[in-house]
Amino acid sequence: MDGPAALILACALAAVCWLGLAGAILIRRLSARGRTRSGEHAAIADASAAPRMSSGPSWEAAGTRALLERGLRSGDSDDRIASIGVLGRLASEHEWAVDCLVEGLANWTETPERVAAHLDSLAPRVGERLVPLLGHPDDVVRFYAVRLLGRYRALAGRHVAALTRDSCPNVRAAALETLRETGSSDALRCALQLLDDDHPLVRAHASRTASRISGPAAARFVAPLLSDPSWWVRDAAREALVAAGPDVADMMLPLLDDEDPARRSGAALVLQDVGTIDELARSGDRQEPLERILGAGGERLRAAAAARAESGQSLGGGGSSWVGTAS
Repeated sequence: MDGPAALILACALAAVCWLGLAGAILIRRLSARGRTRSGEHAAIADASAAPRMSSGPSWEAAGTRALLERGLRSGDSDDRIASIGVLGRLASEHEWAVDCLVEGLANWTETPERVAAHLDSLAPRVGERLVPLLGHPDDVVRFYAVRLLGRYRALAGRHVAALTRDSCPNVRAAALETLRETGSSDALRCALQLLDDDHPLVRAHASRTASRISGPAAARFVAPLLSDPSWWVRDAAREALVAAGPDVADMMLPLLDDEDPARRSGAALVLQDVGTIDELARSGDRQEPLERILGAGGERLRAAAAARAESGQSLGGGGSSWVGTAS
């Protein structure tokens, strides 16, 4: 066996030994606590449990699951964290460990993101088990269930749209982000409905989802958010419009004369970022629309355009749909 192969084998064997040792320590610790707190789990305290795990023939030896479940419910944070870590490793081979992790998420065991990270790594095996959590009374649990379903497009398409009407804005926003990947007409409908949501986080996600699914066709619905009271929403709307591509220029041109300065400036920034300004500057014969854009964008936009022209750089993928027709 050559050097690299021997090194890889040695590392793999070391990892297995460390996993067995960690499990053994956890089981012994929980078993000892079980003996001191009550006699209910006295059978789990069999000293042979740890050697069985370290030798690795059966992680489902009698009492192992009960001990780890008790670790999840322990009042000691170290026990909970250790139990989650061991279950996360066991879940790659044992369905009962997956069930324990789902229960841990439902019961707010330790920090939910720690449990959610393990569940996310187990895709696509967890999907159906997450669906009941969408109706959980705790909004944090619903949030993580919705986000985890982002890995399961079919399940998300069937179950997540209802969460866009959730009472918690974080859950509504998470639902929009998950639905974004489905690309369905139902997802687009939900996004368009939430463009005027009361919470800026939801409006920001709605703009991104609508543009991702519908592209330039969503521009006329997203464009009003360029003058949203929230800077976060304005920036999300600009990014969403830019991501839709240079064809949004048709929608941006009339906004250069809007009475709202934020909307004028936002439209000019979009036209810059999709490459329209640089295309006009290179053409040399469309100065009137170029001046309209630069005038709406202000001195910083004008200076940035001049700097790019001088250095030969440009933004976007080239022209726009109205360069040859707009007057």
